[in-house]
Amino acid sequence: MLKKDIKKILLIKLRDIGDIVLSTPVLKVLAYNFPEVEITYVLKNEYVDFLNILPNVKQIIGYNKKKISGFFKTVNKLRGNKFDLAINLHASYRSALMAKLSGTKTRLVHNHSGKNYFTSYPLNIIEKPKNIIERDLDTLSPLGLHIPDNLKKTQLIPIKQDYYEIGFNTIGFGIGAKRKAKIWNRDRFVELGQSLSRMGYKVAIFCSNSEQTEGEYISNGIGVNSKIYCGLNIDILAACISKLKLFIGNDSGLRHIAAAYDVKTITLFGPENIIEWHPYNSEDGHIAIFHPLECLNCGLETCPKPQTCLDLITVNEVFNAVIDLNLKK
Repeated sequence: MLKKDIKKILLIKLRDIGDIVLSTPVLKVLAYNFPEVEITYVLKNEYVDFLNILPNVKQIIGYNKKKISGFFKTVNKLRGNKFDLAINLHASYRSALMAKLSGTKTRLVHNHSGKNYFTSYPLNIIEKPKNIIERDLDTLSPLGLHIPDNLKKTQLIPIKQDYYEIGFNTIGFGIGAKRKAKIWNRDRFVELGQSLSRMGYKVAIFCSNSEQTEGEYISNGIGVNSKIYCGLNIDILAACISKLKLFIGNDSGLRHIAAAYDVKTITLFGPENIIEWHPYNSEDGHIAIFHPLECLNCGLETCPKPQTCLDLITVNEVFNAVIDLNLKK
């Protein structure tokens, strides 16, 4: 495969916010090695607004996962682009088929199980526990690209417009997550917020529309130094999170947005593999709090008592982590 022949790249990752943010090193590496390349990214419909904050992406094509016709509509849009290369990160069979039907002859498809459906080149990847950034970059291995270490960190484009006033001394709370087993107890968020408020910090509580009741409960419990930010679009959400002094929350996409804007983070983990989902260093101000049990590898889907891990995380433990970060500097 000659690098000079690659002018248009199709990238596919039909996952959620955290996975999208974690793919930004791939975008940076492609742009570094192919300075004139045009990258088209296929994302689920609800994430098309990521175009404003993803580096080096020319266009985003949305995919409506909820309708069978959505698959064929997306494929039809792709076929007219005549891509030189399709890269499918964290591929399902469906997204791999999408890459195949796009008409792109050269395809790098990484399923993470080793099956790698419809890939044109063998990836020769040893599948073992590793962080998602490394797994995504593994997909590029047949290209033989130069990957400087500084490109391996996540990064999002800053939003210039000020949508909301987030004060200098504001700490963000990410209270939700996709699965219930990943959500820390709301009363502990209240207690933590009260302690931070007494130290002079303001608390910004971020939640989706479906989490509004929980967000209001936590905000009311903390008091006047807290404010709820509910159901924000991607631009506003990114603008707000980028101005925080610290982000504390469950393992969700919001904390990955924070890390991509160099905001310090404290992440509360349940029964998950932090090797995969915490590709950050404590030296950079990113702390993972978790209590590994003997059954850690059982996973969120099969664990009979998935809340146990999160319940072991105390308010005092999180508060001490805030102190250890020494935010006054």
